[in-house]
Amino acid sequence: MVSALLWTGCWGSSPVPRTTTSADDLPSDITQLMAVAEQRLSAASSAGDFERAAAALDKARELLGETISDVDLMEVHWKLAYACFMVSELHRDASAQRAWLNEGRDAAVAAVRERPDRVEGYYYLAVIDGRRAESAGLTGLGMVKEVQANGLKAAELAPGFLDGGPLRLLAMLHAKTPPWPTSIGDIDLALEYAQQALQIADTPMNNLVYAEVLIEAEEYSKAKKRLRRVLSAPKIGTWAQEGERWRPHARQLLKRIESHR
Repeated sequence: MVSALLWTGCWGSSPVPRTTTSADDLPSDITQLMAVAEQRLSAASSAGDFERAAAALDKARELLGETISDVDLMEVHWKLAYACFMVSELHRDASAQRAWLNEGRDAAVAAVRERPDRVEGYYYLAVIDGRRAESAGLTGLGMVKEVQANGLKAAELAPGFLDGGPLRLLAMLHAKTPPWPTSIGDIDLALEYAQQALQIADTPMNNLVYAEVLIEAEEYSKAKKRLRRVLSAPKIGTWAQEGERWRPHARQLLKRIESHR
């Protein structure tokens, strides 16, 4: 249904086995726990890094229920949702994936409940439910409207979050789901959202999302133009790291276009 890593703006990686993470060796100070989580999330290169961040955030959440702190509980919830989602993406085991998605969903719901005026909870709730719907196949189509509703709320609150993350989500959702009356698929709306994301930020990821939507619309020449931009853009600024990270995906999409000829 949807490429969830493109939704989130996260790097792609090969799945790795789950590592055992214990909270026993984590600090007991909330500020230090948040520092551990931030360090792991900002430099994450494996499921183990995200698991460690999740363990630190989960312990911080427990401590916040017992003491007064300047740490924002909503921030703990949404970062936990993100960490759990990424662990699920990097696991091979289906049951572990479901467990992490469920934990992440609970955290996203808590973030929305804590701060309904902030984008993060709605966004990660939409992302996680989108992945759950995709994993469920046809039986997951009933979840799509809820994904759409939370994505729209995220776009209303902060369309520029993660360089247009809510708009990428809505673009892929409308491009990859079946059209009415089966579901909410609408290629014209998908193109509109993808273009809006590009207007917010001309990033490798937004170009890739636009290319994917153009492929779904069978506008192959326009899609190739976007993909060649990702492959040939100078390696400066955002394009230095992010461009390099997503070039393999751009090549895969070019091969997909060639298979249609």
